Amino acid sequence: MAEGSMRDGLPEGLASVTGFQLSKCGWWLEQRLEEELKPLGIRVRHFLVLAMLSTSETLSQQEMAGYLLLDPTLMVGLIDDLETRGLCERTRDPRDRRRHSVRITEDGRDLHDRARALADEVGADVFGPLSSDELRTVVKAMGRVMEPFWAEQMIRPRRKR
Repeated sequence: MAEGSMRDGLPEGLASVTGFQLSKCGWWLEQRLEEELKPLGIRVRHFLVLAMLSTSETLSQQEMAGYLLLDPTLMVGLIDDLETRGLCERTRDPRDRRRHSVRITEDGRDLHDRARALADEVGADVFGPLSSDELRTVVKAMGRVMEPFWAEQMIRPRRKR
């Protein structure tokens, strides 16, 4: 194999592709968290639903599918899983019978708190090489980068093709 220019353990041509590095960082975080969540009997997607519900009185299945960029049928399955375990409750919206509102239960809140602690530990480990100031800068910069994307999602949500 020919010797080439390397950076951070990758060929320079790959290491210099910012999107690749960010994508793999997200993948790495998700894989690590999947492993940590196994003893709680949930997956990352379940945790993300509980995280949304933990800070909202109620959300509709449609809203949550939009935020997570999931097909609504996948969201129904996630809510089914959580509801079966008593972690959330789903009710029909009295103003719109087609809409289901979802709220977290006390058991769901307890499980969310445990899962959030695990997520924070994984994040602290992955981002451990960064100082607190560097991490704040990364978080702020990612928010600015993603702001137009999320604004676009609110105007024109992803559709099935």
